[in-house]
Amino acid sequence: MTPLQKDKQFITILETVAQVGNITAAAEALFMTQPAVSKLIHQRETQLETQLIKRQHHPLQLTYAGEYYLQRLQHITAQYDSLYHGLATLNEAGHGRLTIGVTQSLGEQILPRLLPQFHAAYPQVELRLVEYPSSEVENELLNDNLDLYIGVLPVDNRKIHYHLFDREPIYLLLPPSHPAYQRSTKKVTVINDCRALIDGQPLILENENSGFQRLIAQYLAKNDLYPNIVLRTASLDTGIKLVQQNFTAATFVPRSVWQSHPTTTPLATYQLTTTELQSETVIAYKRDRLLTKQEKAFIDLAVQVGEK
Repeated sequence: MTPLQKDKQFITILETVAQVGNITAAAEALFMTQPAVSKLIHQRETQLETQLIKRQHHPLQLTYAGEYYLQRLQHITAQYDSLYHGLATLNEAGHGRLTIGVTQSLGEQILPRLLPQFHAAYPQVELRLVEYPSSEVENELLNDNLDLYIGVLPVDNRKIHYHLFDREPIYLLLPPSHPAYQRSTKKVTVINDCRALIDGQPLILENENSGFQRLIAQYLAKNDLYPNIVLRTASLDTGIKLVQQNFTAATFVPRSVWQSHPTTTPLATYQLTTTELQSETVIAYKRDRLLTKQEKAFIDLAVQVGEK
């Protein structure tokens, strides 16, 4: 482990101890053993000849010196990250590289709207696309393995900054076999309340590490809706295809994803009148990083395309 990696690890340790107030709980959260965490803290305090944690206080707190050391260490490592990133994105010909994380369903809908225009303006920039579940993409962004991330709100990590790219309604699709199905609707039916269609009814959802699923989960919890979740899938496309094949369950889907799946199946398609349930797509980056010219250009283009 390099000195910079050790410093990043120690930052995480101090942040977690300060948050949970207990070394054992911090170790569990970091998937480390309690003796290992205690040893690293003791070694760093010995090296600095400074006490970083108030051990007599319960829950544990950082000392004033510990808070100062953590803040300065965060700043220094961020500067090194920015330096190394800047060097990595340049080669001897002056070309750049842009690594973008995106989920599969979003990538298929959004990237065709962005990449051709960006490549035309910056043909010298090498583009790399990485597809992960939302939670993994966010971690990769924080670990500096990605430059930018295209995902769906909510993004709960305060270390991630984002710009709104697109906002669209969410549809609820019901197949003929669904208990609440009444008739097919060639057009979207706008309703004020979807409780009868969801509460206690069979539903297909994405896996819990999906950004879109986090959005749906928040909506269900806020409105005290308890569907019968019969299937979880890693892909919105899978849920749509199952509904099209008359699988006995409804599913939520953003409008743009649904429009890319033409069907002759007599589905019932609903949309709430309220804006409470809508999908907001963002382009995000690590908050403390210094953006390159190419990254700023890509973000600006995304915002412009989203406004059209």
